[in-house]
Amino acid sequence: MNKANAIKIEQYIVLAMLFLSLLIMPCAAEITINEKILDKTGDSITVIDEIGRTVTVKLPVENIISTDYRQMEALLAIGARDMIVGVDNTFHKRMPYFGLKDASDVAIHAQEVNYEQVLTLEPDLVIIPARQGATADEISEKLKGVPVLAMGLASRDHIIPETQIMGEILDKEEEASKLISWIKKYDGIVEERTRDLKEEDTPTFFYEYMSDLNKKWWSIAPNDPSAGRAAEGCGGRNVAYDLPLNESATTMEVGAEWVLTKDPDYFFMDFMSTGLMSGPGRTEEQVMHNLTKLIEERESEGFSNFTAVKTNHIYTLNRDFISGPRWVIGHVCIAKWLHPDLFGDLSPDEMNKEYLKEFQGLELKGTWAYPLP
Repeated sequence: MNKANAIKIEQYIVLAMLFLSLLIMPCAAEITINEKILDKTGDSITVIDEIGRTVTVKLPVENIISTDYRQMEALLAIGARDMIVGVDNTFHKRMPYFGLKDASDVAIHAQEVNYEQVLTLEPDLVIIPARQGATADEISEKLKGVPVLAMGLASRDHIIPETQIMGEILDKEEEASKLISWIKKYDGIVEERTRDLKEEDTPTFFYEYMSDLNKKWWSIAPNDPSAGRAAEGCGGRNVAYDLPLNESATTMEVGAEWVLTKDPDYFFMDFMSTGLMSGPGRTEEQVMHNLTKLIEERESEGFSNFTAVKTNHIYTLNRDFISGPRWVIGHVCIAKWLHPDLFGDLSPDEMNKEYLKEFQGLELKGTWAYPLP
């Protein structure tokens, strides 16, 4: 065999290996998800939860409890409504439109669990947020062995594999697959369209996390499981991306002076728990009034000096749009605010109507984002 032929053969081998690797890649992704399910029989299922605990759940599961209201939305979306017997008290306050009026309050949002109340409801499974995972074994022990799963059903990075896991546990595989398909339909569009933007075409932004009780300057870093991740990949540059956070922290408070030194081109306000400021039942006029009032209240901090305020690039976003299944709606909102010319065919409002009707059986009027892109 001459040298030229040998080189050609080597090239064919490389191309063949590359082709095979492309075929294998999707399967590898599925294996990664399925590795979370260690064993499943007709009587039980053993899974690895988000913090790495191995938990066995007896089947069939009939009664479940969630101590994090934000994880409830995904459970409802896959048809688990009739299984839910207990919720955290924040669910009834923040998401009454989802119903479940008769579900008992068994926890104070991801902080305290009323063990006696939980035991009277005889749950087959208790779901807690990942950030409460360090106490999962203790909670299970106090509940006399009721299996406890630490999950991230409200997080962009975990909602797809963990929705699949919950579908397996709750015998809702088809419903879970339908929800995952809806998320994937929109997930990736933003990155695809902003991928080739040059740095000079990617404006800076500051994302502020807000609450009812504490109107301070909070920054959302990219490693935040909901807000920061929803803004990531939208064709902008987060001025707080390199803040020195602790390993367990996702946000930190910064002063107005620090934000002013950065003077971001765009300013996003996350009305995290300010349910009356945006969301279901709120008109555009009401949300506009709330935003204007907030700006006026912060005049003493130099708010009107921001370039974003002067150029009317200041926006509000309800937490419903950046956590749980609807994180993709917030993702599109932010991308369309930053680059309206790239996303003229996508309507966050229509996406929300589609989701609510198809997965929650609801037709809600409201304003979750303002100005609506």
